[in-house]
Amino acid sequence: MNGGIREKKMLEDSKGVTLIELILIISLLSILLAIPIIRGNNILNYKERKELREFKNDINYARNRAVVESKLYSVDIRLNSNTYLIYKYSNFPETIKKKEFTSGIKFKSTNIKNNELVFNYSGAPKDSGTIYLESRKGKKISITVTPATGKVNIYFH
Repeated sequence: MNGGIREKKMLEDSKGVTLIELILIISLLSILLAIPIIRGNNILNYKERKELREFKNDINYARNRAVVESKLYSVDIRLNSNTYLIYKYSNFPETIKKKEFTSGIKFKSTNIKNNELVFNYSGAPKDSGTIYLESRKGKKISITVTPATGKVNIYFH
């Protein structure tokens, strides 16, 4: 008689363990399925940051080439088409690079005259100021170019 009670108790215990196992498996699967979603957002964020770094590097490139070649260089920001162009001025303007933001970054506005950063022979910008951008998720970004030195800083708000 005692054996029948033990068997019944073991059956009840094993049902409880399988229910716990089922809950654990479902929660593990949920976590594993959520990882690609989280990574997808980070990849887009990575692409945005990569484009911002490239933009900063391109501004620095224009400044450095102006010093090395003793020529005027400019970064022309086109708000409507969400692009920027790098020009070299010799006898006539020569387009060095054209780049469009494709990761979700959008130009919003600038307080730079004619939306164009022009670097002279010493690397100083003719007009310094701030370029205002927005990420795909609406995060505000500003890129400042300081007077005299042309140092470029990126700020996330």
